[in-house]
Amino acid sequence: MKRKILAVLLALAASAAVFTGCSSKKGSSSPAAQGTTAASASAGETPSADDGDEMSESMELMHIKYKDVESLSSGPVIKLSDTTAKPGEMAEVTVSVEGAADQWSMCGIHITYPDVLECKIEDPTDLTAAYTPGAAISKNSGFIAMDWQKNLDPELVREQKRSLFFTTMFVDNAGGDGDIATFYFKVPDDAQPGTVYKLGFYYKDSDMFRNAENDLPFEKYAFEHFQNGSITIR
Repeated sequence: MKRKILAVLLALAASAAVFTGCSSKKGSSSPAAQGTTAASASAGETPSADDGDEMSESMELMHIKYKDVESLSSGPVIKLSDTTAKPGEMAEVTVSVEGAADQWSMCGIHITYPDVLECKIEDPTDLTAAYTPGAAISKNSGFIAMDWQKNLDPELVREQKRSLFFTTMFVDNAGGDGDIATFYFKVPDDAQPGTVYKLGFYYKDSDMFRNAENDLPFEKYAFEHFQNGSITIR
């Protein structure tokens, strides 16, 4: 059973994007250092002057997919942490979820980060990302995290972003609340104090946050209420 689940997770990772190759990093002067992510505004947020007024292609795709799906008044909220780091340090970024205890069975999510950051890699041959599992996935049947560096979507290239994809699965609705996983990003050695690197959500059609019942309103709420995070240089 566990091998079957791991095979499904590998298939999800393969269908999400092409995770091959390495790329050189730019200096910290890149506009992406203080820019927004592709899916920069969570539901209910008003885009700031920094974000721009137009909806990104990623978010537009998400809204089109769920436009005829019922909207719930409450549901799961996935959040990226706001953290700090000194120049050259490894910043710890945690993905967590609330409002979903014993209610979810699978997820596949892309998070974005400026391309001046360097995701900590566990295995460079397949760009498996290093991570520390959290309490929310303590009952999982498998977890895969991979860094997406090449063959990026045009939107990510334009915004000078990279993306980290992770997926996990449970038997039934055994996913919990709390931290899902912590990932690690090295900030540039020459990063200036006060610089804010914004982290966010990038929607692809293969992404999911499902329960065993494949309840689309549940998934819609999770994606439309995703909360972005940041790394601030101190």
